[in-house]
Amino acid sequence: MKVIAISNQKGGCGKTTTAINLAAGLASLGKRTLLIDLDPQAHATFGLGIRGDSVKTSMYNVLTEQEDKRRNFIENVIIPVDDQLDLAPAHILLSTIEQEFTSKDESISKLHEVLGSLSFPYEYVIVDCPPSLGFLTFNALRAADTIIVPIELSSFSLMGVSKLLSMIELLRVKLSHQPKVWALATMVDMRTRFAKYMSEEIRRSFGENVLSSAIRQTIAVKQSQARGAPLVKLDPRSKGAVDYLILSQEIANRLGEPLPATALQLESKNGTPSDRLKDFILRAAGAREVHLVGDFNNWRISTNSLLWQKEEGLWQKRVFLEPGKYRYKFVIDGQWTTDPHNHTLEPNPYGGVDSVLEIE
Repeated sequence: MKVIAISNQKGGCGKTTTAINLAAGLASLGKRTLLIDLDPQAHATFGLGIRGDSVKTSMYNVLTEQEDKRRNFIENVIIPVDDQLDLAPAHILLSTIEQEFTSKDESISKLHEVLGSLSFPYEYVIVDCPPSLGFLTFNALRAADTIIVPIELSSFSLMGVSKLLSMIELLRVKLSHQPKVWALATMVDMRTRFAKYMSEEIRRSFGENVLSSAIRQTIAVKQSQARGAPLVKLDPRSKGAVDYLILSQEIANRLGEPLPATALQLESKNGTPSDRLKDFILRAAGAREVHLVGDFNNWRISTNSLLWQKEEGLWQKRVFLEPGKYRYKFVIDGQWTTDPHNHTLEPNPYGGVDSVLEIE
């Protein structure tokens, strides 16, 4: 069971949206997934169509139960949402337990203990943290194998991230617990110079620990929040749905569960145009950085054009392409090269050749 906490103390960075849609994306890939809402605002609960007044028991009850009852109580709280997706809802009462447990050292391991006793074999547990660094967030970080930090491309995006990283370092020192930490760019609009600048700042702060996937700014996200449904269900053809499906694929691959190229194909009733999801794969042993540039991104090298390294020397990026004809190249440590797996080449105006791909 892989436990992923979604955390950033800055509000409005897409934290809850990411938790909901990553959980739904993994579920759509056939992975049995549990979303735990630890935010007293209960936005993830609402985002899956569960009204607060209908929640009788919640994660508040799980964390405040006596230890002998707590281990099994979570299974009475879980609400089935979809075929492969369940929810452990939040309640406003979660905001009242901070002071009760903050002085007890063992309290930071409550969620860790609960998840260790689950009898139902979830493949993934996604935890939506509150926008703060208190008891609830500490519980989530302690329980997590992986932490995803959604970062909006704005001037305040990196403020406070250092405190989160300090908390994670404290877990390593005190409890010998060292989860993976990945940054995720959200609300991306790379048409602006400032967004490109912030992308570079994120790369400088997190180095190689930046996810290749990025979540574009789209109205479909706000519509899904209002409708109480994840994007993959509400509008599977939207850019946001595709972005989160690509993110789900990347997370599964990075955590050692490589999925076949057809894994992103949803059931036909969803109508996702998965044939437009193109995998670009390149073997470049010893490369430090590999980019994919072409007509689809205006030939611009940026953090969004980076490929991620699946294994030593093997680089990959998945791109959603509208129907049309595209010229492209790889850039390996500054050296431009055509795709060795694509023998369709055309001359360019600069005396060289480009790889060419057509999407019908």
